Amino acid sequence: MKRWITFSARGGTVLIAIGLALFFVSLIPPATSDGFEGEGLYVAPKTFSHWSCFEGTLTPQQGLEIKLTFNGTVNVYLLEVSTQTLYDWILEHYPEQQMTFPDFFNVTRLEEFLDANPDSIGWQEEMREGEIEYVPTGVTNVTVILSNPSSDYVIVEYKVSITALVAPQTKVRNLAMWIVPAGFILALPLLISVWRATIRR
Repeated sequence: MKRWITFSARGGTVLIAIGLALFFVSLIPPATSDGFEGEGLYVAPKTFSHWSCFEGTLTPQQGLEIKLTFNGTVNVYLLEVSTQTLYDWILEHYPEQQMTFPDFFNVTRLEEFLDANPDSIGWQEEMREGEIEYVPTGVTNVTVILSNPSSDYVIVEYKVSITALVAPQTKVRNLAMWIVPAGFILALPLLISVWRATIRR
């Protein structure tokens, strides 16, 4: 019995140490690249942007930070697909449109794509000004799409940075939150045994 308690306590101690180490790793701030920025770009009325302030591939060790400012309200989508995937879908369903502007980039086309492919949306929000902070759960394509449902041109300013993470912070922190309590549970029999021995004295 004592051997079992000792073995369990050792295992619990190891788990607690690992959990605390993971937790501290998750607190290490990410390194941020210089990034890039732009201003004076616009999104035409009733269209979505066919240019992107970001399009690329990210891993769980990378984060995307974007600061956006508009002179109107814009629907911002972070899609986990490439723009080519979106364009191919539109051409498949509206072959007569080809690449004519603005019909091809009508917000209705984007909304229909999103309704048919809800899993492609990694993040979305209606905004005039704000920040996006995004870290993928796996290796994925990432495309930022701006959709202007209004009847006016919307001018866009943006700043984009890619952050390098030691480890996926949310995943590591969540793992630590499971490991540490499990370690305490395994070590609990020994703690109770020591506590009882102390009381008897």
